[in-house]
Amino acid sequence: MNRISVLVAAGALGAVALTTGCTSTSSKSAVSGGSTVGTTSSAGTTSSSGSGSNPAGGSAPGSASSTAGGSSTASSSATTAPSTSSSSATHTGSACTTAEMPSGTWRVVPDSQGAGHVAADLTLQNTSARSCTVAGFPAISLLASNDRTLPSYVVKDNSVAVTTITVAPGASVHAEMRYSANVPGPGESQNGQCEPTTVHAQAQLPGDSAWAHITLDSPTPVCEKGELQVKPFVSGQSSPAGG
Repeated sequence: MNRISVLVAAGALGAVALTTGCTSTSSKSAVSGGSTVGTTSSAGTTSSSGSGSNPAGGSAPGSASSTAGGSSTASSSATTAPSTSSSSATHTGSACTTAEMPSGTWRVVPDSQGAGHVAADLTLQNTSARSCTVAGFPAISLLASNDRTLPSYVVKDNSVAVTTITVAPGASVHAEMRYSANVPGPGESQNGQCEPTTVHAQAQLPGDSAWAHITLDSPTPVCEKGELQVKPFVSGQSSPAGG
């Protein structure tokens, strides 16, 4: 174990140190590589996050699908709208009843006297909050002062065509009536008043079963056993002067 032995031993130790250093470097490199993999893994996570972004991106098709769905909803809504409109039309266009027109008036048409007859307007107003329709002739029942029923006979005057009138809230319709107040008919007293005085009346709208109360502005007998020549309802409160 002279100087040569010492040099050999030192060389061996150097080789070991060199090997250890390489291993350490390799190990570090592996760790570093692992870190790179980790980074890649992190990128994979980002990619996974990107996958989550794909749902967002999928959300775009989903969004398109949602838009399509929205379009479908709009289409459904559009389908519903006509239905509502139709319902509204049905509601708005339904026939007026006594519920909408509970009372009315009977007023003589100015300058309508002639040939022993006079004209009067039977007017009804829509007092409800909805529009309704009227088409046709009224039924009429004449009443005495004590509301006793008097002879009443309605003759439809078909010289005027029946039309359907839409009656808005607050608007009115009228039917013109022509009758004799002082010329007796067959079977009536030729002396004095032909019939008891009509003080009130009742009117029935076409298709309705209830009666609206009518007030006469001038109580009158209605001769010929209560005969009234009646025109169909038209819009407005009254006829032009002359009837």
